Amino acid sequence: MKYENLYDRTEPVEPPRRILFHISHFGKGGTETSLLAWLKTLDRKLFAPGVSVSYPTDELTFWRAHSLPDDVPVHVLAASKWMNALHARRRQGKQRAHLKLLHKVLTYCVIRPLAGVRFRQVAREYDLVCDFDFSLRHLAGSGNLPWFGVSHFSLATRLADKSARHIARRVKQYGRYNALAVLTPDMLREARELIAGQRPHVVELPNVIDVDALRVKARAPIERPAETFIVSVARLDEGQKDHKTLLRAFAQVRAQRLSAADLVLIGEGSDQAALEQLAVELGIRACVHFLGFCSNPFPYIRQAEMLVLSSRYEGFGMVLGEAMALGTPVISTDCPTGPRDLLDGGKAGLLVPPGDVDEMARAIERLHTDTALRRTLVQNALKKVAGFAPESANQRMLTLALQISGRDGPSAIAWDESVSTVASR
Repeated sequence: MKYENLYDRTEPVEPPRRILFHISHFGKGGTETSLLAWLKTLDRKLFAPGVSVSYPTDELTFWRAHSLPDDVPVHVLAASKWMNALHARRRQGKQRAHLKLLHKVLTYCVIRPLAGVRFRQVAREYDLVCDFDFSLRHLAGSGNLPWFGVSHFSLATRLADKSARHIARRVKQYGRYNALAVLTPDMLREARELIAGQRPHVVELPNVIDVDALRVKARAPIERPAETFIVSVARLDEGQKDHKTLLRAFAQVRAQRLSAADLVLIGEGSDQAALEQLAVELGIRACVHFLGFCSNPFPYIRQAEMLVLSSRYEGFGMVLGEAMALGTPVISTDCPTGPRDLLDGGKAGLLVPPGDVDEMARAIERLHTDTALRRTLVQNALKKVAGFAPESANQRMLTLALQISGRDGPSAIAWDESVSTVASR
């Protein structure tokens, strides 16, 4: 079977395959952004997507009003107030010890079983299930439907500090899926080593980057925060995003008068106050702009001198691809597991060691001063993101859907290396 021919088959794929995506709850992170991109991109001649969420959130209401396609039904499993009130308090960090215990008991003994019943009812109307954040591991494989799960981060990094017993239990849970999808070639290698020939089979399924749609959004008017500026779009979470390294590198660049650009941080999170205080201590608070969450950050990305991602670890690094699509040069830490693949080993953007203030400062200075380098990086970046366009994404999803449904070959899955090879082009 040749991957390239699936999308252009002469026989009709009728009716459209009904695919149910599940996510525990909607927030404002990259996982939600990538899910929304899939929902918008899937060809309705081939797919009829729906979404289920375990818990309702304010962010779900926001995304339904702004980004969720109107033809995508949303099924809330724990819709009753008594089922989601404690979950909402936990997300806000307002649970005391006794409420945490009550929440755990209710979740495992009452809410999860009831939500499972509701999910099975909903799933009867679909042909396959995509567990987009592995939050349905306890139900995977049920309903006589093909299932696949999506890993948005390095499995090796996530399981690095876990016991052998925990890892074995998690691998056993993965075995309930027909397939496990990962975002990058490096994640594919890691996952295959972890699974070691057992179920599920692992396939590369990168995120969607719709260049044309991004450019339309990027034309929206904004009030520029500064005449020239560097931008970073990431949740203000030091456990992953490491803005402190970026602030210190930016302070170094300003102190050496290598650039007069300001720094714009787009995102919200629990570490904002600490980052603002660090900016004060570094003497750069006046030229660092905390804009908070922005549903359309693309005008800022397009008008920025560069985009910098300072993460300790990433999955795909969606914001890097979005900046590349808009012609904005990028700098990223060379962290597991997405940036190096996405930036083509440094040909489509500069890579610096995680946590290295001096190297990040030097990279910022290089992009400010080397016009030829900027031009080369942007040209290479545009070529790279072309491989993640909607047509390619639909081809990949159709390949996966047909194979786990047993439509291609005698077994439920008949993988060959062409799937991963084409997906990484």
